[in-house]
Amino acid sequence: MRTTLRFDDAGRVACLYTEAVDLRALGRLQVVRATDIRFNASTQLWEVHHADNDEVLFSDPSRAACLAWEQDHLQPGTPETPPPNRTVRPIMKKAVLVTLALAGLLAACGPSKSELRAELRAIDTELVSLRVAAEQHRAGISAAEFDAFIGSFAAGYGAVSGDYGLAGDGVGTAIDATSQANAASYSLNQIKQRHDQLAKRRAEIVGKLD
Repeated sequence: MRTTLRFDDAGRVACLYTEAVDLRALGRLQVVRATDIRFNASTQLWEVHHADNDEVLFSDPSRAACLAWEQDHLQPGTPETPPPNRTVRPIMKKAVLVTLALAGLLAACGPSKSELRAELRAIDTELVSLRVAAEQHRAGISAAEFDAFIGSFAAGYGAVSGDYGLAGDGVGTAIDATSQANAASYSLNQIKQRHDQLAKRRAEIVGKLD
């Protein structure tokens, strides 16, 4: 039994209802009856009635044949037996429609579990690298803060003792160290933001794999 799914530009999917595919995985369902199969006691035939106007579209001694007719004629893009004063114009050839539907279904279903596991491994690798980089920046901030303290002390001592060379070197050291600390602090903040993004995505993947 084949099932054709038609995707429109808004991302909605139209198809003949089936349980061969879990349609709920594509989103919220809206089911509308297209036909009604009833047994006609007078003719002793099963009949496919149009849900809107009750027109008999197909009849057969076998109910299974009626179900098969529905599968063949009510798929999206497949011309059906038209009711009076109604012209059905197929949008595209069935072969092209099926190809597009399959491509859309794969896109809607998202990545496979193997792809999710590969992404999870890549995230874990990057998280380790981020932790190492964060430790290096923290160490750099500590060292820069210490250098800034020493430079400030040297600048003050030089100014008091009259050693203006020492005072000048101390000021330069303090300024450079402060700049280094600010740069390392900014990089650390960027690492934290990236870490939070990856951690959130990792939680999503783990939830899908469970």
